[in-house]
Amino acid sequence: MKNLKATQNSWGLLAKIFHWLLAILLIWQIFTGFNLHNMEFSPAKIGFIGIHKVIGTIIFTIVVLRLIWKFINSKPDSSELPKFHRYASNTIYALLYALVVWIPIQGSMMTQTGGFDVKLLGLITVPEFIETNTVMYPTFVQFHYQSMIALVVIFEIHLSAGLYHRFMKSDKYGVWNRMSFWGKD
Repeated sequence: MKNLKATQNSWGLLAKIFHWLLAILLIWQIFTGFNLHNMEFSPAKIGFIGIHKVIGTIIFTIVVLRLIWKFINSKPDSSELPKFHRYASNTIYALLYALVVWIPIQGSMMTQTGGFDVKLLGLITVPEFIETNTVMYPTFVQFHYQSMIALVVIFEIHLSAGLYHRFMKSDKYGVWNRMSFWGKD
């Protein structure tokens, strides 16, 4: 049975579930967000926006839970990893977390600026923290889109680094193994 908590060689089952669930949901959000940005206004677009908002709040909730877990859980040993790789990894993680926290908050601001409610998990109406401003709404939409592009770039760096360690370095430092469900604990 896999360890729920981190070990010297693994982030642990719960962190892996958070990681891969977020990866799948973020890929969906990026795909739908890009398409929404380029869609003409229609009933289909309104439906996709509704789904996009619910999934955005789910992502935000999972990120908060993951961060709580990250701070109460230990982490695998990365002391063998070259210093540059540790520094680069920490920088990319910080940027990823900042973006996956910021984008749902900014999306909520965009939604409220447009005069619409935000519902956490599609159920609980979030109190309005920014007034409706239809003049500023297009700026919020554009900024949300640009934030998504930044997330895509950082995500690609993160994925490329993982693939580099897995295939180019034959996972010499166990980077891929730490987040794999099939790796050793």
